[in-house]
Amino acid sequence: MTRNKKIIIVLFAIVILLSSVWLLLDSHTKCKLIYGKNICNFYEMMDTVNHNPESSDFEKAVELCREMEDVPKKDSCFEYIAQVVSFYDIEKAKEACGEIREFDGVHSREDCYSMVEKSIEERLAESAVIAFMEARIQRNEEMALPWLTDNAEGQYLLRSDLPLTGLSNPHFADFEVLEREKLDDAQFKFRVRIYEEYTGQGRVGYFDETLIVIKSEDNYLIDSFERSEYTNL
Repeated sequence: MTRNKKIIIVLFAIVILLSSVWLLLDSHTKCKLIYGKNICNFYEMMDTVNHNPESSDFEKAVELCREMEDVPKKDSCFEYIAQVVSFYDIEKAKEACGEIREFDGVHSREDCYSMVEKSIEERLAESAVIAFMEARIQRNEEMALPWLTDNAEGQYLLRSDLPLTGLSNPHFADFEVLEREKLDDAQFKFRVRIYEEYTGQGRVGYFDETLIVIKSEDNYLIDSFERSEYTNL
């Protein structure tokens, strides 16, 4: 009985010690331990460049992307920085584009350079699409919904065959913007290809979504969409 008490006391002490260590860790370290470096670095980068962008720490944001281990996600990270920074500093945006390694052919430097030189209206509309799609890839419905008008939200949420953030397996793995068209000064059309994969097995198929983006007051929001037939790989 005495021995059991000692074991319980030791285990209790270990739990207290680990709890104390956990409380001392900063939020970024905790995030990496739970979710991994790729996800946590991406979200910290977004916080860095989205909060008061013109005075944001560009070098810190770029370094966060460099530290990511998944190359396609790393390329997406640099592309996101370029998208945001291009509104106030084209040269820095091009610097972020130059970091893209083009590992999987989805994200390319040429497309990134082309993107940062577009009109402000076009870039604002595309930035809404990119942010919306990034939230979907991360299966974060809470972050995806604010980019939808009531009409588009109804389309996604009322149809079980058109999931907003996909299923658990296969799940949304990546995306690329295939086509961009300016319909008028307040309306744009984008065709986005969404790839799906099974965990640990790579891509299994894809489908395209045509998104109509409209200007709503000072924001650009997805107002409607059409989904293509599914293609198996």
